[in-house]
Amino acid sequence: MAKVVFLFGTFIKSLGITTAGLVAGSPILAAKNTAGFDPADVREVRKACFQFAMQYFHFCKSLVETLGIDKALEVVQKTVFELSIDRSDRMREKAVEQGLQPTLENFRKVSDLSRSGWDGWMPDMGGVFCPYAEVWLNYFDEYPWFKQFASHFCNVVDTTNIENFIRTTSHCLTL
Repeated sequence: MAKVVFLFGTFIKSLGITTAGLVAGSPILAAKNTAGFDPADVREVRKACFQFAMQYFHFCKSLVETLGIDKALEVVQKTVFELSIDRSDRMREKAVEQGLQPTLENFRKVSDLSRSGWDGWMPDMGGVFCPYAEVWLNYFDEYPWFKQFASHFCNVVDTTNIENFIRTTSHCLTL
């Protein structure tokens, strides 16, 4: 577990984030025991995550090339925020349909994200804890502007999903 936290922390620090506020101790980001996860299934989920991470990078790159960094970042932030609202509205509706209160404790019960890509990962599989970070770290040297876009994704998605699902707590990652 300590190594998982260290590798995730390395990614967070590479983005320039100095504190994760309420998220740091959150059960949402806590690594789970891998019992019950088939390593082959974990790798398959992570492969899908890698494709998404590459798509996000290339989406950002195309926008930067077309609009410039400032305007592209504005468009990306708006898009990611709207994605988060759509996702967390759906999760909130699912919770209500299942008779669950929209609380932090129930968030994982209705999450639309396959947690096995994170929770089933172990250091001996190689890479880093977050499959998105595993891809995005490879772009940072050649495209240093992407650090800001990667951190916006993490900040907007992680904060908005929880805030909109719970609607009682606010937090953010500090850059």
